[in-house]
Amino acid sequence: MEAETPLTCDAWRIGVQEHTPFADALAKLEFARLRSHIAGHCATLFGQERIEKLTPSPMFALVRDELARVDEMHALIDADDAPPLESLDDMRPALHRAAKAGSMIASEDFLEILHLLVTGRKLKAFFAKRSERLALLAQLASELHEDKMLEFHIDRVVDQEGKVKDNASKELRNLRREIIEKSGQLRRRMEAILKRVSEDEIVMEELVTMRDGRMVLPVKTEYKRQIQGFIHSSSASGQTVYIEPTETLDLNNEIRDLQFAEIREVAAILTDLTDRLRAAVQPLLRSVELVGEIDSLYARARYGNAVLGACPHVKLEGSLVLEHARHPLLLLHKKMKDVVPLDITLGEEATTIIITGPNAGGKSVTMKTVGLLVLMVQSGIPVPCDAKSEFPMYTDVHVDIGDEQSLENDLSTFSSHISRLARIVSTARAKSLVLIDEIGTGTDPSEGSALGAAILERLTQARAHVIATTHHGMLKAFAYEQADMQNAAMEFDLQTLEPTYVFRSGLPGSSYAFEITRRHGMDPAIIERAREIGGTQSDALEQLLAEVERQSQELGIRLRRTEQQEDKFNQLSTEYDQKLKAMKQEGKEFKRQSLEQAERILHDANAAVEEAIRGIREEQASKEAIRRAHDRVEKSRSEVREQLSELLPVAHRDESPSAEIHSGDEVAMRDNPQTKGIALADPERGKVEVAFGSLRMSVDLARLQRVVQPAEREHASIQHIEEPLEKNEIDVRGMYGDDAIREIDRFLYQAWSSGLKRVDIIHGKGTGALRQRVQAYLHDIPFVEQYALAEWNEGGSGMTKVFFKND
Repeated sequence: MEAETPLTCDAWRIGVQEHTPFADALAKLEFARLRSHIAGHCATLFGQERIEKLTPSPMFALVRDELARVDEMHALIDADDAPPLESLDDMRPALHRAAKAGSMIASEDFLEILHLLVTGRKLKAFFAKRSERLALLAQLASELHEDKMLEFHIDRVVDQEGKVKDNASKELRNLRREIIEKSGQLRRRMEAILKRVSEDEIVMEELVTMRDGRMVLPVKTEYKRQIQGFIHSSSASGQTVYIEPTETLDLNNEIRDLQFAEIREVAAILTDLTDRLRAAVQPLLRSVELVGEIDSLYARARYGNAVLGACPHVKLEGSLVLEHARHPLLLLHKKMKDVVPLDITLGEEATTIIITGPNAGGKSVTMKTVGLLVLMVQSGIPVPCDAKSEFPMYTDVHVDIGDEQSLENDLSTFSSHISRLARIVSTARAKSLVLIDEIGTGTDPSEGSALGAAILERLTQARAHVIATTHHGMLKAFAYEQADMQNAAMEFDLQTLEPTYVFRSGLPGSSYAFEITRRHGMDPAIIERAREIGGTQSDALEQLLAEVERQSQELGIRLRRTEQQEDKFNQLSTEYDQKLKAMKQEGKEFKRQSLEQAERILHDANAAVEEAIRGIREEQASKEAIRRAHDRVEKSRSEVREQLSELLPVAHRDESPSAEIHSGDEVAMRDNPQTKGIALADPERGKVEVAFGSLRMSVDLARLQRVVQPAEREHASIQHIEEPLEKNEIDVRGMYGDDAIREIDRFLYQAWSSGLKRVDIIHGKGTGALRQRVQAYLHDIPFVEQYALAEWNEGGSGMTKVFFKND
């Protein structure tokens, strides 16, 4: 099967322009506000324009490839690497003018075009150098126009301020030199005249000034006839006239002629340069688009990094799975820890979820989070959720949130609500996402509930993915009876009577109207009377839901504790397996070396025996010869026994099952004697707690054997089992995020086990991405007391100091 070719940005734009079934959702879910925020991460105007035009695409291949490009950009950020993007002014109008035959563009325009050429060339080289790990971005950047000859010609003509250089041509250099010389002559002659007439107080001030490009003298109006010359203009007050003396007229004319010649020469130079540029206009316009696309991808990756976002798994169809998702707009003004994460699955057990719960409990936010994240993913934007989240491709998103009542069209709240629902029901189908807030409101509760149930039933039959919120009890019961519908609730803390904003699926929630009313100071008598009017059956149902909620919260707490303990156990088990594997490998290596050495010893012993036998034969087996041979053999045997004993451990193990093990004894596993540890306590109920390095385990007594030393072993502490660290710092500069975290995790655990109180992590300054990743990781380490950036003289923001807990 041939590899699929990634779709280009042009295909993305075509898909975006031709499809608009997301327009209403984009407005309702404030997508434009999010785009504007992401655009703030761009370096160029072109990138900002690209971000502002982002809209969802229903085309799977486009979305997949766009997210893959963003993911490659994210890898750059993790490595503290950044593409060479610079701010660029808009040169597109100048390029369009240059496309016309015989046209000429200004020198300032050429400077911006030169900046575009240089930026494009640098970007192309940057990604080509990293093409092995950034294949998609390298392919995109390969289309950037590169023309070093055009760069050379522009740079030869235009200086850093956008002016035509003197040496742009020989003629221009001569003209400007002559202008400077004659201007100097003219100024000296004018200053001489000024000095002469200033003694008579004819001039307003002793200053040579310019009018219409010619040097003139400021003369008082009443003395204007005392100086022969040409009057160019007068001041606004009429008290001063500006006169060009007759004696400088010819020199002024010469300078003006030279200036006009300069203008003609500059025009000729720029026209010639424009002719050179004309063939590159279309490739340069394409480069503008590509720079904007690369800039927008980098901006999206930077946004994703800021919100700890991910480019999740996208698929053609199936269930929507969100893990640890957060509302993107809430993160604009709240810290990550202050926004409660959302875990929800839609389309697996049920295609319709009905969320109930108290007002201001987070029902609408939950629904908006799902909708906005879907729009972001299908627009190629990383989302603040776990990378394991899964997003199917939706062909359209329908949203009924808020009030669109209209006096002009005679629409009430209910009428506008129903008109939108009618449009949704007529267009929603499989692969549609439908979000309905407070379904069935605005009319009689019983009729509204029945109507809401019928609408949800129709949408469910159409296999659309639906999330609806409500307070109607009838809809809770209706959802319970339907195979493809599911109740869900927003958690409510019954102790504080405050919402926790935690989403719970499977059971409906209570509105807690009476509890919230009491918290807000309502007369208790009124609340009790309301309960009586509402009826005992309704009140009993609400109390039942409240009790279910309480039990659910308790079970949730226990489950979280169990999960934490399970995680800890799995971590210890993994460490044990790794150390056991290492010890077995060491044992095999020791055995191999021992066998090799024993083979050498036996070879030497055999050689000694053969030598003794040969000596006996040569001396015809006399008694003295036999005795000497016997002595040599015994000497060889003694040497063999001595050398073999050196291959054995210094300690020997007492194999008798009755050997007693006490706290502090060194013990070994019977099935693997190379695995040694220290008994931390006397045996109890057939088990012994043993420390294998920094790993503690409870082991059956029958699986252990005591290691007996020639001399009595001193009581050993756990920290001396680990090899001490040679230094208390680790340098992870230049590493990718995941690699750095793995190295830091190994280092911190060894440092803590060695009894160190503080270590230093050198991550470098760069863009700060690696520093943020490291500190986010440190926040969750249980044995870390605190961490902080180093002082300015220790490395500042390039190093983080870590302090361990005493226990």
